[in-house]
Amino acid sequence: MKVQIAEIRKALGISQGELADRVGMSRPYLAQIENGTRNLTTSRQVALAEGLGVDPSELVDFSAPSQSDEEYMLQSFRRLNAQQRKEWLDLARVATGIGPE
Repeated sequence: MKVQIAEIRKALGISQGELADRVGMSRPYLAQIENGTRNLTTSRQVALAEGLGVDPSELVDFSAPSQSDEEYMLQSFRRLNAQQRKEWLDLARVATGIGPE
């Protein structure tokens, strides 16, 4: 799951401070939601969606891996030797259809 508030907010030309004011929260609190250090509650999701003028479902990409899964993958990759990294990247390119570098 990936919270997409920042991407939508920026596309609409709205600052963090402006959105925070619209929904009655502090800018630091909103920043923490955007960067994933605070959880997005349902009530906050609805309020933020209203502040952005979008449907609440647009704020979350449920198909994206969780931040902890991405961090685990990155840490695992860093532990590999050079040959293993090359093989991992080759596999990722085949799996995603991106092809060789």
